[in-house]
Amino acid sequence: MTAQQAMPRPLLWSALFIINMALIAAAHIFDVIEQPVPIILIALNMGLLVPMTRAAKARQELKGAMSPALRVYNRRVLFVMVIYMVAMIGGGNLSHLVADGSPAMWALAIAPLVPLMGMIWTMYRYLQEEDDEYLRHRATTGALFGLALILVLGTIWGFLEMYGLVGHIWSWWVFPVWAIGLGIGMCFQRAKGEEE
Repeated sequence: MTAQQAMPRPLLWSALFIINMALIAAAHIFDVIEQPVPIILIALNMGLLVPMTRAAKARQELKGAMSPALRVYNRRVLFVMVIYMVAMIGGGNLSHLVADGSPAMWALAIAPLVPLMGMIWTMYRYLQEEDDEYLRHRATTGALFGLALILVLGTIWGFLEMYGLVGHIWSWWVFPVWAIGLGIGMCFQRAKGEEE
C-alpha cells in the first residue's frame, strides 16, 4: 500500500454526504417519502460529518497544512453548522404547529440566523487568528470564490426569473451555496498546490 492509498479520503465522505442529501431531497420532493422519514434520514446522514471531518483533519495533518488556528476554526464551524441544521430543519418541521404571523413564527424564521452569524464570525476569527500566510490566503481566496459563485448564480437566476424562464426560489439558498463555493475554491487551491 502506497502512502497515497493510505491517505484519508475526505472527498469520499463528502460525496456520500452530498449524494445522500440529494437523494433524500428528491425523494421528499417527489413524495416518495413522507414526514418524519426525511428528518430521520437527514439526522442519520449527519453522522457522515464525523468521518468526513476526521478524514479531512488527518489529511491536513499528513500534508502539514493544519495550524492551531485551523483546528479551532474547524471545531467552531462544526459546532455552528450543527446548530444551523437543527434550527433550519427543526423550524421547517415545526412551522405548521405555529400560528401564522405569531411571535413564535417569527422566532422560527429567524432562528437559523443566529448560527449563520456564528459561521461568519468564525470565518472572521479564523482570518484574524491564522499566523500562516498561505493558509490565510487559501481561506480568503476560497471565500472570494464562494462570493463569485453566489453573485454569478444569483444574477443569472434573477435574469432568467425576470423573463419568466424559471420560477422563483427562496433566498435562504445563498449561504449554503456560498459555503459550497468556499469549499470548492479551497479544494481547487489544494489540488493546484499538490501539482506544483
